[in-house]
Amino acid sequence: MKYYYKFLMVLMLGVSFQSCQDDDTEFGPVTAPSNLELNVAIQGQNMTDPDGNGTGIVVFTATADNALNYTYDFGDGRTGSSFDGSIEHRFVQLGVISYNVTVTATGTGGAATTQTKVIDVLSTFDDAEAKDFLTGGSSKTWYWSVAENGHWGVGPTNLIGGQSPDAYYTPAFFPVPAFGRYCNDLTDCFYEDEMTFTKDGNNVIYGLNNFGGTYFHNTYLSQFGGPSALNTMNADECLPFTAPAPGEVTFLPTLDTDVPVDQSRKTTMLLANDSFISWYVGSSEYEILEITANRMVLRTIQANDPALAWYHTLTTDVPVNPNPGCI
Repeated sequence: MKYYYKFLMVLMLGVSFQSCQDDDTEFGPVTAPSNLELNVAIQGQNMTDPDGNGTGIVVFTATADNALNYTYDFGDGRTGSSFDGSIEHRFVQLGVISYNVTVTATGTGGAATTQTKVIDVLSTFDDAEAKDFLTGGSSKTWYWSVAENGHWGVGPTNLIGGQSPDAYYTPAFFPVPAFGRYCNDLTDCFYEDEMTFTKDGNNVIYGLNNFGGTYFHNTYLSQFGGPSALNTMNADECLPFTAPAPGEVTFLPTLDTDVPVDQSRKTTMLLANDSFISWYVGSSEYEILEITANRMVLRTIQANDPALAWYHTLTTDVPVNPNPGCI
């Protein structure tokens, strides 16, 4: 019996050693990319306009030997990635601004090589009127326009067969009725949110006051501690959440949307610090469809389902529950 156990131990050690050898073989060599080059093409750049034509659009093309992926840090607080090394980015800070752009080429085993270039880019896009509407010239707080039908809702991002022609720029799938999220234990945080835009020179600062709770799309609940015990159907619901810190709003010309020109202002807001307008669908980018001094309509694309567009109608009037007793 003693010899049997010795034989068994030797056999197990041999299997373990072979397994380690197999793992090493499967992992392969660690190879860092070499000969990394970064080419930059600023839109509209010429001898007369060395910093571009004001669109702020720059096309980057990186090449390297043995690279599997390329990631970019554009030096303006935003990042991007590309398998083939090519990527387009829009710089939006007004004027001629210098940016330190870093590309990282990653090879097998995570080995990486980086290169940084300093570029000067001109951006001339501005929407002064929208800034004034948002802030009133100083600071203004916005709320859900709860008395309007369709003040919040969802529709397709593209025209779908059988839908009306306006379906992809309206909440065609589900426009919530007026006061539709009152008197529901899962949504009781929603309508109390305050969205404040404050003028700071030529900039605008956005801050969300969610009073400690945010209304989440159900596909995001598990990332933020949900669903709650009450939410047995895994529906959208309010969860405890600390709102992002206030940050600067970046204003962009809206280019990547199918919304007709006469149905949109063609200005997009990009909120800093991963912030959002009350309802959480993973997006910080909002197209302004309409805006006046006391009403605006926004459109945002759900981050984990780009086939869905969400619509927000906001007002400067404080919302009032017509049935505070929920009877």
